[in-house]
Amino acid sequence: MLDNHVFLDNLTGSWDLTGTMGDVPLHQQVRADWTLGGTFLRMYFKSLTGGDNPTSDYEAVYHIAYNESHQLFVMHLLDTTEIPLTCVMGTSTRQANEIPFLFEYGQTRFFNRFVWHPDTGSWTFIQSFEEAGETKIFATKEMVKTSE
Repeated sequence: MLDNHVFLDNLTGSWDLTGTMGDVPLHQQVRADWTLGGTFLRMYFKSLTGGDNPTSDYEAVYHIAYNESHQLFVMHLLDTTEIPLTCVMGTSTRQANEIPFLFEYGQTRFFNRFVWHPDTGSWTFIQSFEEAGETKIFATKEMVKTSE
């Protein structure tokens, strides 16, 4: 299996993200690079939508790393949706070309599944949550590399 740090390196660079959150179209610019001495991959997301789109002011920062001693990927997610009073970290074990992060917010389980497509050099993010024992899609996103 591809080294986990090398696998995360597939996220570096500049990206164009499109998709939907429910019926709301998404379009974001994404920049990913290594930070903190190459320990964390930082992904910065900025909305490119305008006008009446409810995501027009959205920004987010993900910090992703692999914890060797626990053999887990971890993700710290900060965004403009709210300012939480506690830090909920997503964790995951890699499954081939996927990293299915799980965030547990009390009774709510939120999933952010990263899927790498080596044949196209693109990523898919599928975000979902569990409600009353049923999994529901929150957002689907496709990320393709842009020229640097």
